[in-house]
Amino acid sequence: MASELAKEIVQMSQRQDRTSPLVLIVYSRSTRSRDIRNEQETMRITAPIEGGKLIFRISFPIPNYTPILGNNVHDNNQLADQTILDYDAENIEGAATCIEGYMSYRDKRDAMLFQVIDNGALGQFPLSRWTLEENQSGKTGSRVQTLQKILNVLLVKS
Repeated sequence: MASELAKEIVQMSQRQDRTSPLVLIVYSRSTRSRDIRNEQETMRITAPIEGGKLIFRISFPIPNYTPILGNNVHDNNQLADQTILDYDAENIEGAATCIEGYMSYRDKRDAMLFQVIDNGALGQFPLSRWTLEENQSGKTGSRVQTLQKILNVLLVKS
């Protein structure tokens, strides 16, 4: 009887799996507006619930490089593979640090929040937009803190 009650409590406390109702897109100012929706040009962050756990899912392209005489040369004509990283929602600092590293390395400075429509497409217009510059001294700590606050926006109940 006690074990059945414990199972019932665990089942009641477990969240129902769902896709993320929002997506945060990180992009460069030089990205053309039509390319903001292109997964090969941007980093995307969502917060689905899978297996009863809320996670941050970060996906971004890895450019294809062609080795030429021992050097890595980026081939803009090759589509990039997608890397997908999942972070427990409790590890918001780790997720924000990952995003900040990508922003610094890829010269990405802007982020937009979109609603995700039932079929997985983005809503027609962004819900919010942020410009995320590194601070004057080149330290990234304040941008990581700002990203943590923005990631909290993804943690909506729906």
